[in-house]
Amino acid sequence: MTDVAPRCPYCANIIRVQPTFWSRLGLKPARAVCTACQRECEARDAQTMGASYFHWAERFRMQLTEALEKSPVLAEPAMVRAFGNPNKDEVKLMGSLEELVRACLRHQRLPVVEMARGSEAALEVAPLRNEATSAVEAVAVLGTSSSESGAKEFEQIIARTDGSHYALYTYPASEGAEPRVKRAVHFSTGGPLIPTPPKAVTRQRAMHVPSAAPHAASLQ
Repeated sequence: MTDVAPRCPYCANIIRVQPTFWSRLGLKPARAVCTACQRECEARDAQTMGASYFHWAERFRMQLTEALEKSPVLAEPAMVRAFGNPNKDEVKLMGSLEELVRACLRHQRLPVVEMARGSEAALEVAPLRNEATSAVEAVAVLGTSSSESGAKEFEQIIARTDGSHYALYTYPASEGAEPRVKRAVHFSTGGPLIPTPPKAVTRQRAMHVPSAAPHAASLQ
């Protein structure tokens, strides 16, 4: 079984839980203090948040991997067109799938954290087609935060440059998402899916964790 790191129920940063003499005896629950937001939580709540976050991050990884396996390798001119002709400096080259997934999760952190809490956020992956030829060109990623945080949209487009290298274009967050990306997600999923939280998140809902803005930190 995968060893899942505990995370702060408030900001979702990885934390270290130190059992105490009393918690080992079962007389008091183990507690931890998040070094990022300085809030204290119980170890079981941190484990629950860690398991839920891991669930959604792995779901995204699997969906992205599957979509990329079905996408073509693009030459640079076709890649630039698929991205919508952005400035070349805005396109980042990724040397591996792991590097790509980490970059995507950093940008999509808010939707993932909210899904881990059981909020109505979503993170979807869809093939992006050429609207003239209907041929798949790239992969679109669309994250949508909950209504409580403004239903913000986070768009990214990924193209394969060869068998194991990728190019990533992150659309400006202030612009929302492009209509073509929304259409791609709609046709791929029947509309953005609101995730059904795993069992691990039930306790998070019972805690009424406040929707504090996630602190920027490592997603390792």
